[in-house]
Formats: sequence, structure tokens, C-alpha cells
Amino acid sequence: MTNKLTVNHANRTIVMDRTFAKFAADTATVEYARLQQVRQDYPTYEGIQRRIRQNEAKKTYKGLTYDFMEDYILTHGSQEKRLANYNEFQEMCLISKCHGMAYRYPVIKSWFLTRYPEIANFGTVEEIDLKSQDCQNPSAAASTMKKAS
Repeated sequence: MTNKLTVNHANRTIVMDRTFAKFAADTATVEYARLQQVRQDYPTYEGIQRRIRQNEAKKTYKGLTYDFMEDYILTHGSQEKRLANYNEFQEMCLISKCHGMAYRYPVIKSWFLTRYPEIANFGTVEEIDLKSQDCQNPSAAASTMKKAS
């Protein structure tokens, strides 16, 4: 991958990637000299570092590993369902070894989440209403929790 510096005339900016910006910080590098040359050519342009857009709506499942999925399959459901799902899981893992690393996990994760939809809420924390009566009175909250259990 090459370090990149581009000039965006529409926005009047000098855009550099993260690696280029890192090297340009050292005054003894070729990137620094290139940046200074471009800044001299376009003195009114602003220098910015390019940022990759991230999908904020992307759902992630931290801790949802192959080992976790295997253990979950072996401990949930009826004996027949466990055996059938485990065999299918093992077969999918074997077949996925033929594909690239980026393709393996998403396919198995999708299969697992369709079989066990309750895991979709795995690791999420429900929001607590801080203005509720229980939060203002901790002893009342504790007694409510004891009654519920």
C-alpha cells in the first residue's frame, strides 16, 4: 500500500491518509518534503487527514467465538436438537475452511443467530431510568429485587 496525498480542488483541501500523515510528521522524510511542496503550490488549501467512515448501526457480538457457539449448542435444547445442530455446526466449520477468513465467520455467525435468536441480545445492557424511584432509594430497589427472586 502506498502513502497517499491528494488535492481536492472542489473542497479546497489537501487530503492525506493516516500513514502519510504519520510519516509527514518527521521532517527528514520524503512525505514531509512532498507535503511542503503541495502546500507551497496551494497555500490557501487546508490540509486534512482522510478518515474512513464507520457504520454506527453495525451490530457486533463481542465474545461470540467458535468455542462459545459450540459450547452453547451442546448445552441448549433437547438432545436430538443439540446433536443435529452440533453436527451441522461441525459440517459448516469444515466447509468454511475452503473459503477465505473474511467469509468463514460471518456465515457461521449468521447460521448460529438464526438457530439461537436469543443470543442476538448477548452482551447488551438494558438502559436504566436514572430518574426512577428505585434509583433514588437504593434500599427499596434491593427489597424489590429480593421479592422478584
